[in-house]
Amino acid sequence: MSVNLLIAPDVDQAERFMRHVGATEALEAGILTPMAGTRPVRLFSLAEAEHFLVEHNGAAVALGGAWATVNYVDPGQLAAWVENVLGDTELSVALTSIASTRRPYGFLVPEMKTLIASRVEQLNEVLGVVEVAAM
Repeated sequence: MSVNLLIAPDVDQAERFMRHVGATEALEAGILTPMAGTRPVRLFSLAEAEHFLVEHNGAAVALGGAWATVNYVDPGQLAAWVENVLGDTELSVALTSIASTRRPYGFLVPEMKTLIASRVEQLNEVLGVVEVAAM
């Protein structure tokens, strides 16, 4: 397991934090494309939120030009969703701390993604979930 500064929850908490939520509780996000605008996306779990966060470097976005895409979720809304919907206060506080730096979004994504991925890995360990490597 990667180093994780978040305290491991009990099994009941881990199940709550990792659950898939219904449509009314989904996190609203968007895929931004300069020529096409924003395509709304709904995220239904913490694992989906982690997967949705994509680290981009400036060169990759510039190379894509008018059709480059950026997966965007408001960092404050992400932290609030983690707190109010999933109930993971500790992760929410850590995400709020990252968002409060007020750095540009592209600099926040790697830190948020790493933190959420670490939490998902920790929750999977608590739940005894074993991921099978693809061949």
